[in-house]
Amino acid sequence: MFSPWGVFSEELHSSLYFVNASLQEVVFASTTGTAVPCPAAGAPPASLRWYLATGEEIYDVPGIRHVHPNGTLQIFNFLPSSFSKLIHDNTYYCTAENPSGKIRSQDVHIKAVSREPYTVRVADQKAMRGNVAVFKCIIPATVEAYVTVVSWEKDTVSLNSGQRYLITSTGALYILDVLPEDGLNNYRCTTRHRYTGETRQSNSARLIVSDPNNAEPGILDGFDRREVMINQRVELPCKASGFPPPKHRWLKDNSPLEPDSRFRQTIMGLLIESSQPSDSGTYVCEVWNTYGNAEVMGHLVVKQPLKAVVSPRKVKGSVGSKVSLSCSVSGSDEYELSWYRNGEIIYPGNNVRITGINHENLIMEGMAKSDGGAYQCFARRGKMSAQDFVQVILEDGTPKILVSFSEKVVNPSEPVFLACNVKGTPPPSCTWSLDDDPVIKDGHHHLGHYETHEGHVVSQLNVTHTQVQDGGLYRCACANSAGAVHHQARINVR
Repeated sequence: MFSPWGVFSEELHSSLYFVNASLQEVVFASTTGTAVPCPAAGAPPASLRWYLATGEEIYDVPGIRHVHPNGTLQIFNFLPSSFSKLIHDNTYYCTAENPSGKIRSQDVHIKAVSREPYTVRVADQKAMRGNVAVFKCIIPATVEAYVTVVSWEKDTVSLNSGQRYLITSTGALYILDVLPEDGLNNYRCTTRHRYTGETRQSNSARLIVSDPNNAEPGILDGFDRREVMINQRVELPCKASGFPPPKHRWLKDNSPLEPDSRFRQTIMGLLIESSQPSDSGTYVCEVWNTYGNAEVMGHLVVKQPLKAVVSPRKVKGSVGSKVSLSCSVSGSDEYELSWYRNGEIIYPGNNVRITGINHENLIMEGMAKSDGGAYQCFARRGKMSAQDFVQVILEDGTPKILVSFSEKVVNPSEPVFLACNVKGTPPPSCTWSLDDDPVIKDGHHHLGHYETHEGHVVSQLNVTHTQVQDGGLYRCACANSAGAVHHQARINVR
């Protein structure tokens, strides 16, 4: 299937395109291994090769790593003792090459995760009758990125969100309107490892319930930092104990939170639907009652995917011409930009200039036939990257006269119509002369030109009320940056 990233060349009848342009990270369990198809392809079928980010081509390591003829990179399952950072936790890229050029994929970080011993636990909690209790599943930092809470149970019976129980998106268990009998149960969480599939069950924890008595607020659930991609929903928890039940309000960047239909205050805190980059900032949840106050402070970062777009979308030039490309990047103000031709990085040189604050303009003078191919712009920021490419087609654009005029004899006052039909890249411009003197446009010398739908230029000279001095050697001369051509013939006036 051709994707929107494809570029097609009618001249070459071949194209290159991306089938999975967003592939940037592959995490897999060491017990299963992984197979990663090359994100680039071509028609006719392209030659696909894998490289390490350093530029070294991948070689087969029997039983450990193999590149299949169809361009799929396979890393086999392995024992933890055979872990190699070079193979199992490294950045790779793939290239696709066919007659229209060569493109390279974005960097793909491939990382193996091994089974390792870890335990999850839950601590005992205290709560006043009628207040809220919060239990958290404590996951070791070493596996926190891969392990999620899948369920909570009370005395071996699974708990579902609803009525008095609430399981938040971060995996905490809220018990609302605490009752004395809530102190008679055992609570525990179950987690699952996203890649190895292992589940773990925590110890049992108890809730110590006391009668309400005057107490200043104490924070039960908060956050330090949340990162979320644009348009996703995010919860910012802020839950406190205390008696009388505390009130609370939210501030963003030191100002009270503006009303917004996407923001909703819930039992657990603040819910933001369809988050936008403008939602990024520092959030403070102020909590107070008559006996004191407390606060939750955390930072929200709403990230956008990087996007790069090269213009113009189609570049046809001639040998010797100048080609200018521009790359616009959205999604971040901070990124590194680099240009590639047929998978090789481009450095400024005699005929090559890279300009702009972020190197966004590529200007190449005096293009040679070998300078054609796929030109790519890469934007990189940390582990994120984006690319776009266009095909630059160079042809011999020297002007060629296709249709011209021939020698003729005319009578005085008889009109004369002369035309030159010429092709070239870029489109040539034409001038007319009579016996080496330029023809000046006046009352009876009319000059005109137009472009045909094939891109040819037709230049015309119309002489009305011909006089004897209008006779002589007429020349039509056409030129562009690739060269020049002319045609001449004599017009005799009796």
